Amino acid sequence: MVEVGFYILTVIMVFTPLIILQKSDEPPKRKKAYSVIIIMWFIYITTLSNSGWLDDFGFPPRVPLLIVIPAVLFIISYTSKKWVKDSIMKVKDHQIIYIQSFRIAVELLIYGGFLNEVFPKKATFEGLNYDILVGASALIIGALVQKGILKSKGILIWNILSLAILSVTVFSFVSSYYFSDIMSENFQFVRLPYVFLASILLPMAVFYHVISIRQQLMKSHLS
Repeated sequence: MVEVGFYILTVIMVFTPLIILQKSDEPPKRKKAYSVIIIMWFIYITTLSNSGWLDDFGFPPRVPLLIVIPAVLFIISYTSKKWVKDSIMKVKDHQIIYIQSFRIAVELLIYGGFLNEVFPKKATFEGLNYDILVGASALIIGALVQKGILKSKGILIWNILSLAILSVTVFSFVSSYYFSDIMSENFQFVRLPYVFLASILLPMAVFYHVISIRQQLMKSHLS
């Protein structure tokens, strides 16, 4: 059931950027390019997972080096393009924030993975992972923004704090697998569909924080 959940949530999140692409200057062209990128990324991740390359939990840490860092760098570069910035400005602030509530489901799946002995307790909300608070707060912050109660400065603060919490979550995983012998022989983490946590779900969380921050900074610049 947990594995099915990872597949379903991954598919859902892969389609959410279409909200932004639909606002672009050339939606069909942008959607086609995005589809190619996603397909290539899935092929890359699947190949890595099946090759056994990620099974080595020695140094340098391969999951962060080969998956997380490239994904984050791509997101920063991709969202810096003018057409992406123009598209972001056409999306409602609260819509971007509401999407982050998907992290509630992520945390429940991680906990399910812990019960199935895939993830360590340290990486759940019973350990160092407080990311479920971000997912829950996204519903509250989104509602406050939608009602006009919370403005740009508050949104920026929430995004920065949320990224800080996400960093702690990433550390909880890295330290569990690369600085400990407890999970160093558990390769399920780097197998499908659990590898989607690092390759799709984490980057999506970063993606929506980055575009939300860019959106608020651009609005501040225009005002």
